[in-house]
Amino acid sequence: MVTVTTVCSYAALLASFVSFAAAGEPEVEIADLFGDVLFQQGIPQSITCTVFDPLPVGVFTWKVGDRIIENNNRIENIAEDEIQQVLQFTPTLEDSKKPLTCQYGERGEQVYSDYITMGIYVMDIPSDPITPGLVKDGDPVTLKVTAVLYPAPAPGDILWEVKEPGGEVVMEMSPGGQDMYGIYRAGEIEVLSESDNLYQFSLDIAVLDQKEVSNIHTVTITTKGIKKTVHFNLALKMTQETKEEEPTAGVLGMEMGLFIIIGVIAVFIILCIIFCIYRRKKKSRSKNSKTYTAVKTKTDMHGQPV
Repeated sequence: MVTVTTVCSYAALLASFVSFAAAGEPEVEIADLFGDVLFQQGIPQSITCTVFDPLPVGVFTWKVGDRIIENNNRIENIAEDEIQQVLQFTPTLEDSKKPLTCQYGERGEQVYSDYITMGIYVMDIPSDPITPGLVKDGDPVTLKVTAVLYPAPAPGDILWEVKEPGGEVVMEMSPGGQDMYGIYRAGEIEVLSESDNLYQFSLDIAVLDQKEVSNIHTVTITTKGIKKTVHFNLALKMTQETKEEEPTAGVLGMEMGLFIIIGVIAVFIILCIIFCIYRRKKKSRSKNSKTYTAVKTKTDMHGQPV
Protein backbone atom coordinates (compact mmCIF):
# COMPACT_ATOMS: atom_id res chain seq x y z
CA MET A 1 0.00 0.00 0.00
CA VAL A 2 1.26 3.40 -0.95
CA THR A 3 1.31 5.77 1.98
CA VAL A 4 1.19 9.54 1.98
CA THR A 5 4.82 9.64 3.15
CA THR A 6 5.94 7.58 0.16
CA VAL A 7 4.08 9.80 -2.24
CA CYS A 8 5.67 12.89 -0.71
CA SER A 9 9.15 11.35 -1.02
CA TYR A 10 8.63 10.53 -4.68
CA ALA A 11 7.32 14.03 -5.27
CA ALA A 12 10.38 15.62 -3.64
CA LEU A 13 12.73 13.43 -5.68
CA LEU A 14 10.86 14.27 -8.86
CA ALA A 15 11.04 17.99 -8.02
CA SER A 16 14.80 17.75 -7.46
CA PHE A 17 15.25 15.96 -10.78
CA VAL A 18 13.11 18.51 -12.60
CA SER A 19 15.07 21.34 -10.94
CA PHE A 20 18.44 19.81 -11.91
CA ALA A 21 17.24 19.17 -15.46
CA ALA A 22 16.03 22.74 -15.74
CA ALA A 23 19.31 24.09 -14.41
CA GLY A 24 21.40 21.92 -16.77
CA GLU A 25 24.92 20.58 -16.28
CA PRO A 26 27.70 22.87 -15.07
CA GLU A 27 29.67 24.62 -17.77
CA VAL A 28 33.36 25.33 -17.08
CA GLU A 29 35.34 28.01 -18.91
CA ILE A 30 38.85 29.44 -18.51
CA ALA A 31 38.24 33.15 -18.99
CA ASP A 32 39.88 35.04 -21.87
CA LEU A 33 42.21 32.15 -22.80
CA PHE A 34 41.75 29.23 -25.17
CA GLY A 35 43.76 26.86 -27.33
CA ASP A 36 47.53 27.32 -27.33
CA VAL A 37 48.64 30.11 -24.98
CA LEU A 38 52.18 31.53 -24.80
CA PHE A 39 53.71 32.35 -21.41
CA GLN A 40 57.16 33.65 -20.49
CA GLN A 41 59.07 31.57 -17.98
CA GLY A 42 59.17 33.07 -14.50
CA ILE A 43 56.45 35.68 -15.10
CA PRO A 44 53.50 35.19 -12.66
CA GLN A 45 50.09 34.68 -14.29
CA SER A 46 46.52 35.01 -13.01
CA ILE A 47 44.19 32.41 -14.55
CA THR A 48 40.42 32.71 -13.94
CA CYS A 49 38.08 29.73 -14.16
CA THR A 50 34.32 30.41 -14.35
CA VAL A 51 31.54 27.88 -13.75
CA PHE A 52 27.98 28.49 -14.96
CA ASP A 53 25.13 26.59 -13.29
CA PRO A 54 27.32 25.32 -10.44
CA LEU A 55 26.55 22.33 -8.25
CA PRO A 56 25.50 22.73 -4.60
CA VAL A 57 28.74 21.20 -3.28
CA GLY A 58 31.07 21.36 -6.26
CA VAL A 59 34.84 21.92 -5.89
CA PHE A 60 37.60 23.30 -8.17
CA THR A 61 40.71 21.30 -9.07
CA TRP A 62 43.66 22.74 -11.05
CA LYS A 63 46.19 20.61 -12.92
CA VAL A 64 49.29 21.05 -15.08
CA GLY A 65 49.47 17.80 -16.99
CA ASP A 66 48.79 15.19 -14.31
CA ARG A 67 50.20 17.34 -11.52
CA ILE A 68 47.64 18.91 -9.16
CA ILE A 69 48.31 22.54 -8.24
CA GLU A 70 47.22 23.65 -4.79
CA ASN A 71 45.00 26.71 -4.88
CA ASN A 72 43.70 28.26 -1.67
CA ASN A 73 42.00 31.24 -3.29
CA ARG A 74 38.36 31.51 -2.32
CA ILE A 75 35.47 30.80 -4.67
CA GLU A 76 33.59 33.96 -5.61
CA ASN A 77 29.87 34.22 -6.43
CA ILE A 78 29.65 36.40 -9.52
CA ALA A 79 25.92 35.93 -10.08
CA GLU A 80 23.09 33.62 -8.97
CA ASP A 81 24.20 30.88 -11.37
CA GLU A 82 27.87 31.81 -11.82
CA ILE A 83 30.97 31.29 -9.67
CA GLN A 84 34.69 31.61 -10.31
CA GLN A 85 38.13 30.97 -8.84
CA VAL A 86 41.48 32.59 -9.69
CA LEU A 87 44.76 30.66 -9.85
CA GLN A 88 48.08 32.44 -9.28
CA PHE A 89 50.56 30.50 -11.39
CA THR A 90 54.22 31.01 -12.39
CA PRO A 91 55.08 28.86 -15.43
CA THR A 92 58.42 27.15 -15.88
CA LEU A 93 60.12 25.69 -18.92
CA GLU A 94 59.12 22.19 -17.79
CA ASP A 95 55.45 23.17 -18.27
CA SER A 96 55.88 23.76 -21.99
CA LYS A 97 53.38 21.91 -24.22
CA LYS A 98 51.42 20.68 -21.18
CA PRO A 99 47.71 21.37 -20.59
CA LEU A 100 46.63 23.68 -17.77
CA THR A 101 43.23 22.30 -16.71
CA CYS A 102 40.45 23.69 -14.52
CA GLN A 103 38.14 20.90 -13.26
CA TYR A 104 34.87 21.30 -11.38
CA GLY A 105 32.51 18.77 -9.83
CA GLU A 106 31.49 16.84 -6.75
CA ARG A 107 34.08 14.58 -5.17
CA GLY A 108 33.97 11.09 -6.67
CA GLU A 109 31.37 12.14 -9.23
CA GLN A 110 31.52 13.37 -12.79
CA VAL A 111 33.84 16.33 -13.39
CA TYR A 112 33.50 19.15 -15.88
CA SER A 113 36.58 20.92 -17.20
CA ASP A 114 38.24 23.35 -19.57
CA TYR A 115 41.93 23.59 -20.47
CA ILE A 116 44.56 25.49 -22.41
CA THR A 117 47.86 24.19 -23.81
CA MET A 118 50.83 26.18 -22.56
CA GLY A 119 53.74 27.22 -24.71
CA ILE A 120 56.66 28.47 -22.60
CA TYR A 121 59.40 30.72 -23.94
CA VAL A 122 62.53 32.16 -22.34
CA MET A 123 63.84 35.61 -23.30
CA ASP A 124 66.43 36.85 -20.83
CA ILE A 125 68.36 39.65 -22.55
CA PRO A 126 70.62 42.25 -20.87
CA SER A 127 69.18 45.71 -20.44
CA ASP A 128 70.28 48.02 -23.24
CA PRO A 129 72.22 49.96 -24.18
CA ILE A 130 75.45 47.95 -24.24
CA THR A 131 78.78 49.80 -24.32
CA PRO A 132 81.62 47.86 -26.01
CA GLY A 133 85.27 48.40 -25.10
CA LEU A 134 86.87 51.64 -26.29
CA VAL A 135 89.13 51.49 -29.35
CA LYS A 136 91.27 54.06 -31.15
CA ASP A 137 90.14 55.88 -34.26
CA GLY A 138 90.52 53.53 -37.25
CA ASP A 139 90.69 50.31 -35.23
CA PRO A 140 88.16 47.42 -35.55
CA VAL A 141 85.51 46.71 -32.90
CA THR A 142 83.20 43.77 -32.14
CA LEU A 143 79.68 44.19 -30.78
CA LYS A 144 78.47 41.28 -28.63
CA VAL A 145 75.28 40.37 -26.78
CA THR A 146 74.62 37.28 -24.66
CA ALA A 147 71.06 36.02 -24.10
CA VAL A 148 69.15 33.13 -22.55
CA LEU A 149 66.60 31.99 -25.15
CA TYR A 150 64.11 29.17 -25.62
CA PRO A 151 63.35 27.81 -28.15
CA ALA A 152 66.82 27.83 -29.69
CA PRO A 153 67.23 30.82 -32.03
CA ALA A 154 67.60 30.44 -35.79
CA PRO A 155 69.56 32.89 -37.99
CA GLY A 156 66.29 34.42 -39.13
CA ASP A 157 65.47 35.33 -35.53
CA ILE A 158 68.50 37.68 -35.26
CA LEU A 159 68.76 40.96 -37.19
CA TRP A 160 71.70 43.37 -36.99
CA GLU A 161 71.05 46.93 -38.17
CA VAL A 162 73.17 50.04 -38.65
CA LYS A 163 71.38 53.33 -39.39
CA GLU A 164 72.49 56.89 -39.87
CA PRO A 165 71.28 59.48 -37.32
CA GLY A 166 68.54 60.49 -39.76
CA GLY A 167 67.22 56.92 -39.97
CA GLU A 168 68.68 55.88 -43.33
CA VAL A 169 69.61 52.19 -43.30
CA VAL A 170 73.32 51.56 -43.76
CA MET A 171 73.27 47.79 -43.22
CA GLU A 172 70.93 44.93 -42.30
CA MET A 173 72.09 41.33 -41.88
CA SER A 174 71.53 38.07 -40.01
CA PRO A 175 74.20 35.82 -38.49
CA GLY A 176 76.68 34.65 -41.12
CA GLY A 177 76.14 37.72 -43.32
CA GLN A 178 78.75 40.16 -44.65
CA ASP A 179 78.48 43.38 -46.64
CA MET A 180 80.13 43.72 -50.06
CA TYR A 181 82.74 46.21 -48.77
CA GLY A 182 83.93 44.03 -45.90
CA ILE A 183 83.12 46.65 -43.27
CA TYR A 184 80.46 44.62 -41.42
CA ARG A 185 80.35 40.89 -40.69
CA ALA A 186 77.77 39.15 -38.48
CA GLY A 187 79.18 36.11 -36.68
CA GLU A 188 77.39 32.79 -36.56
CA ILE A 189 75.19 32.03 -33.54
CA GLU A 190 77.45 30.79 -30.76
CA VAL A 191 76.05 28.28 -28.27
CA LEU A 192 77.67 29.02 -24.90
CA SER A 193 75.61 26.48 -22.92
CA GLU A 194 72.96 24.26 -24.47
CA SER A 195 71.65 23.07 -21.10
CA ASP A 196 71.23 26.68 -19.92
CA ASN A 197 69.91 27.90 -23.30
CA LEU A 198 72.73 30.49 -23.38
CA TYR A 199 73.67 32.05 -26.74
CA GLN A 200 75.95 34.83 -28.00
CA PHE A 201 75.63 37.01 -31.09
CA SER A 202 78.32 39.28 -32.54
CA LEU A 203 78.93 41.89 -35.22
CA ASP A 204 82.44 42.82 -36.42
CA ILE A 205 83.05 46.38 -37.64
CA ALA A 206 86.31 46.68 -39.60
CA VAL A 207 86.92 50.40 -39.01
CA LEU A 208 85.55 52.53 -36.20
CA ASP A 209 85.77 56.26 -36.84
CA GLN A 210 83.81 59.32 -35.76
CA LYS A 211 81.25 58.82 -38.54
CA GLU A 212 80.65 55.21 -37.51
CA VAL A 213 80.30 56.25 -33.87
CA SER A 214 77.52 58.65 -34.87
CA ASN A 215 75.51 55.81 -36.47
CA ILE A 216 72.82 53.80 -34.60
CA HIS A 217 73.76 50.14 -33.98
CA THR A 218 71.11 47.60 -32.89
CA VAL A 219 70.34 43.89 -32.83
CA THR A 220 66.72 42.64 -32.76
CA ILE A 221 66.08 39.20 -31.27
CA THR A 222 62.80 37.36 -31.94
CA THR A 223 61.43 34.46 -29.88
CA LYS A 224 57.98 32.97 -30.51
CA GLY A 225 57.02 36.11 -32.43
CA ILE A 226 58.07 38.40 -29.56
CA LYS A 227 60.79 40.92 -30.43
CA LYS A 228 63.28 42.83 -28.33
CA THR A 229 65.84 45.32 -29.65
CA VAL A 230 69.19 45.97 -27.96
CA HIS A 231 71.10 49.22 -28.63
CA PHE A 232 74.85 49.80 -28.51
CA ASN A 233 76.74 52.95 -27.47
CA LEU A 234 80.04 53.29 -29.32
CA ALA A 235 82.88 55.66 -28.40
CA LEU A 236 86.50 56.26 -29.41
CA LYS A 237 89.45 55.95 -27.07
CA MET A 238 91.37 59.18 -26.38
CA THR A 239 94.49 59.35 -28.59
CA GLN A 240 98.03 60.05 -27.36
CA GLU A 241 98.02 63.51 -28.96
CA THR A 242 94.92 64.44 -27.02
CA LYS A 243 96.46 63.12 -23.83
CA GLU A 244 99.58 65.25 -24.38
CA GLU A 245 97.48 68.36 -24.77
CA GLU A 246 96.15 68.09 -21.24
CA PRO A 247 99.54 68.42 -19.46
CA THR A 248 100.43 71.29 -21.82
CA ALA A 249 97.28 73.10 -20.80
CA GLY A 250 98.13 72.42 -17.17
CA VAL A 251 101.63 73.81 -17.56
CA LEU A 252 100.25 76.91 -19.23
CA GLY A 253 97.87 77.39 -16.34
CA MET A 254 100.68 77.03 -13.81
CA GLU A 255 102.85 79.47 -15.74
CA MET A 256 100.02 81.99 -15.88
CA GLY A 257 99.47 81.70 -12.13
CA LEU A 258 103.20 82.12 -11.44
CA PHE A 259 103.29 85.18 -13.68
CA ILE A 260 100.40 86.75 -11.75
CA ILE A 261 102.12 86.07 -8.40
CA ILE A 262 105.39 87.58 -9.61
CA GLY A 263 103.50 90.61 -10.92
CA VAL A 264 101.77 91.14 -7.59
CA ILE A 265 105.10 90.90 -5.74
CA ALA A 266 106.73 93.38 -8.16
CA VAL A 267 103.89 95.85 -7.70
CA PHE A 268 104.17 95.49 -3.92
CA ILE A 269 107.94 96.18 -4.02
CA ILE A 270 107.42 99.24 -6.25
CA LEU A 271 104.80 100.57 -3.88
CA CYS A 272 107.18 100.08 -0.93
CA ILE A 273 109.94 101.96 -2.73
CA ILE A 274 107.58 104.80 -3.58
CA PHE A 275 106.42 104.94 0.02
CA CYS A 276 109.99 105.07 1.36
CA ILE A 277 110.94 107.86 -1.06
CA TYR A 278 107.85 109.77 -0.05
CA ARG A 279 108.71 109.43 3.67
CA ARG A 280 112.31 110.58 3.10
CA LYS A 281 111.22 113.68 1.17
CA LYS A 282 108.73 114.51 3.87
CA LYS A 283 111.44 114.42 6.60
CA SER A 284 113.69 116.66 4.49
CA ARG A 285 110.96 119.25 4.10
CA SER A 286 110.33 119.20 7.86
CA LYS A 287 114.01 119.86 8.61
CA ASN A 288 114.20 122.80 6.23
CA SER A 289 111.20 124.43 7.81
CA LYS A 290 112.62 124.50 11.38
CA THR A 291 113.67 128.01 12.97
CA TYR A 292 117.20 128.33 14.37
CA THR A 293 118.13 131.04 17.02
CA ALA A 294 121.71 132.35 16.95
CA VAL A 295 123.48 132.58 20.35
CA LYS A 296 126.34 135.08 20.85
CA THR A 297 129.35 133.42 22.33
CA LYS A 298 132.15 135.35 24.12
CA THR A 299 135.33 134.60 22.26
CA ASP A 300 137.74 137.29 23.76
CA MET A 301 139.81 135.25 26.12
CA HIS A 302 142.78 137.68 26.58
CA GLY A 303 143.63 138.58 30.21
CA GLN A 304 143.17 142.06 31.74
CA PRO A 305 146.26 144.13 32.76
CA VAL A 306 147.17 144.02 36.42
